[in-house]
Amino acid sequence: MTALRSSAPAPPSTGARPARAGRALVLLAGALSALLCASTGLGHFHRGDSSNYDLGIFSQSAASWARLRPPTSSVLGGTPLLGDHFSPATALFGPVWALWPDPRALVLAQALLLALGTALVARCAVRHLPLPAAAAVAAGTALAHGALAAARFDVHEVCLAVPPLALSATALLERRHRAAALWSLPLLLVKEDMGATVAVVAALLWLRGRRRAGLALGAAAVAGVALAFTTMLAVDPAHDLSRLAAFGGSARTAAVPDPVPAGEALRARAVLVLTALAGGGLLWVASPVALLALPTLAWRLASVTPTYWSPGLHYGAVLVPVAAVALVDVLRRVRARRPRATVPLAALGALASAATTALVLPPGSLPAPWQAGTWRPGPYVQQLRAATAALPDGSPVAADNSSGPYLLGRAGGGHDVRGWSADAPLAELPDVVVLDASRSSTGVSRAGKLAWLERVAALPGVRVERSGATVVLHLPAER
Repeated sequence: MTALRSSAPAPPSTGARPARAGRALVLLAGALSALLCASTGLGHFHRGDSSNYDLGIFSQSAASWARLRPPTSSVLGGTPLLGDHFSPATALFGPVWALWPDPRALVLAQALLLALGTALVARCAVRHLPLPAAAAVAAGTALAHGALAAARFDVHEVCLAVPPLALSATALLERRHRAAALWSLPLLLVKEDMGATVAVVAALLWLRGRRRAGLALGAAAVAGVALAFTTMLAVDPAHDLSRLAAFGGSARTAAVPDPVPAGEALRARAVLVLTALAGGGLLWVASPVALLALPTLAWRLASVTPTYWSPGLHYGAVLVPVAAVALVDVLRRVRARRPRATVPLAALGALASAATTALVLPPGSLPAPWQAGTWRPGPYVQQLRAATAALPDGSPVAADNSSGPYLLGRAGGGHDVRGWSADAPLAELPDVVVLDASRSSTGVSRAGKLAWLERVAALPGVRVERSGATVVLHLPAER
């Protein structure tokens, strides 16, 4: 990261270009980003690749909010979700579920939030860069692996942080310090770790001479983090901050992952840093705005959980607007000194972002929007729903990770989906169990699942129905 001091940037140049072209670019960037994120998310769902962790959990959370109740999830055994993560901002999913009680409604809502972040970045770029450079920044943002990985992995609360981060970062770039502070405050309601990002905004205000605003925002960040962890401790049934296990702390309710060899862990962390650098357009770290990315990168690198190191998961979504606005900051300063270099450097940033996405995300993981199969259920989903069509609406069902989300909402019968485990006693399972026999699941391999199915199917009174890969077991009342 560079020093906080920088030369005076060139003023916004929107007056020199037709305002209509700038507005068109912003709208086009947002629309194309929405289409790309929606096709990615819905294509993932319709292929049958969604999972209880996390789409099932967030769907049940949204259903709770829609009923004006604190969020819970029967997938997690009825766990109060505010004890797992402090994310009261997920209440925004409640009205979405009330309008269309279907997991796909949340997938589309997330796509719109990610697209709004792209549109806000495009608006910032239009204000400060030539139109071709602004278009390149917008394209790089829409193609960034952090946003598309989030769209690909069902739904997560991190999408709610993207628009306020884009607005706060833009306000910092434009030295609208009060707006930067105010737009950062909603982050405290998104997730418990976002308080550190708000604290960085406070530090930047302090270092820029806005001492009173910096102190007030810093106090709000500390209070927000204290509220988050106090709530999690109070709401969690075990009154234990189980998430600390991901950082090597002791926790009674979460298993610490098996250690990863030091060399492998170092390589994974290095890849995370390199993809964050390249995915943001390479030059973005030369802006003070880039400091907003430090907290998220720091906790991911500090964690002992290997999934947090992966650049192909949803955790990088919050880095996208920060990196993009920081790149605009660098390019506008380049424009003041070497105007002819602005567009080529912006194009290089867009190419770096697209290339990183191509390397990080598996081939075929981004469905083409123009393919009809992206927008309608595929064979797996059709077979699963056919196998469970006779089940009474609203009935309790134990489902494995790949079956659960398709049994939620009106299209799936609106069942009370509960998590299935091969280790759970049969007496604790509901009368119906739905499993995908073609894949492994959380905590059990495919071979282990098939062995469980063979053992249970042989018990007296068990009735088995199959449709493709889906197996539905009807358990007797006495078992």
